[in-house]
Amino acid sequence: MKKMTFGKVVCQIFLILWLILCLFPLYYMFTFSLKDTNEIMKVNMLGLPRQWLFSNYANAWNAGKTSLYLFNSVIDTFVTLIFTSLLGFMSSYGLLRMRWKGQKIAMTYIMMGMMIPMHAALYPLTVTLLPLTKTHLSLIIPYVAFNLPITILIISGFISSIPYEMEEAACIDGCGVFRTAFTIILPMLVPAIATAAIFVFLQVWNELLLASVLTTDKVRTLTVGIKQMSGQYQTEYGPMGAGLVIATLPTLVLYCCMSGQVQKSLVTGAVKG
Repeated sequence: MKKMTFGKVVCQIFLILWLILCLFPLYYMFTFSLKDTNEIMKVNMLGLPRQWLFSNYANAWNAGKTSLYLFNSVIDTFVTLIFTSLLGFMSSYGLLRMRWKGQKIAMTYIMMGMMIPMHAALYPLTVTLLPLTKTHLSLIIPYVAFNLPITILIISGFISSIPYEMEEAACIDGCGVFRTAFTIILPMLVPAIATAAIFVFLQVWNELLLASVLTTDKVRTLTVGIKQMSGQYQTEYGPMGAGLVIATLPTLVLYCCMSGQVQKSLVTGAVKG
């Protein structure tokens, strides 16, 4: 058995404290969702609930319309992920593996999109997308547009590390451009696409500004629905906490399922040749 040096003991203590610090918000949010307003604000802010009010979840799901808002968020996020992944892959392949005039200019123009914040484009987006506020397209279109540059940036870094000989061999075997891209290159980019998908998911799932302005009641997302649970004179914090738990669970599940792909992408991007 190896002896623990003083440095290792300090390191282990620091890591344990850091783990507790990272897990505390999840603990607080979960216990927050099972208390009533009086216990949250006055009697017992940090401890375990004195009465486990699972009815808060029922109230948030039904009276708070969390079920509808969750459904809308899933649709907006899922469609956005499909389009950003597909368009990001096709754009990256066309920008890096094909030769045409204005190739570098087009790449620079697309990357400049990351410099434009949503707040700067809020007014023109509101005017342009006003007729679509009763549909999911009012959010899907700007979400895809704003997240496409970062998706292209991530995927492009991986495509550039793939040797041209693989495409040349596919061409000799009779593969066309589309078949080469989707049957040879695309399977090799799964870690990159998974990494980009996590970034896009976090941006879209937690987005509040555009969702507050460009949606009506039937297509509002979960973040807007939770915000509306806060009343002007009285707020039921228990159901609001339950809504926050429901909104956080998909993010935790996605990361747990795809964290391996993210780690694989970091290793793949670090080692070339």
